[in-house]
Formats: sequence, structure tokens, C-alpha cells
Amino acid sequence: MYVFTKEGICDWCHTPSYVTKHEYIDGKCHHSCEKCLSFAVMDVRQFNLAEIELRNKMTAQP
Repeated sequence: MYVFTKEGICDWCHTPSYVTKHEYIDGKCHHSCEKCLSFAVMDVRQFNLAEIELRNKMTAQP
């Protein structure tokens, strides 16, 4: 469940609004408004999956 209680700027559409926080696996975070939520969730999820895959490849090399 996403809560939109913080006032800020959406990192996807760059408009002032109430936003929710999205955390990346590398420690960074971005905020999205309710309008951009579905795209933001997909974007962050794809980045995190790609980052996990890259980390697994790097640790598997001799």
C-alpha cells in the first residue's frame, strides 16, 4: 500500500504533488505522485531486478 502524505516533486512527471517514496536496491530513492505510481513501481522494479542480475554475474566470475 502506498501513502501519499509528503508534499514534494514527482521524479517522473516533475509536478508538485503529494508523493510516495520508492527505494532502489543501490540505496537511492525517488518519489512519485499517485498519477505516476504504476509506471514508477514498474521502473524501480525493473532497475532492481537488473541490478540483482548484474551483482549475481559479478560474484559468479572467478
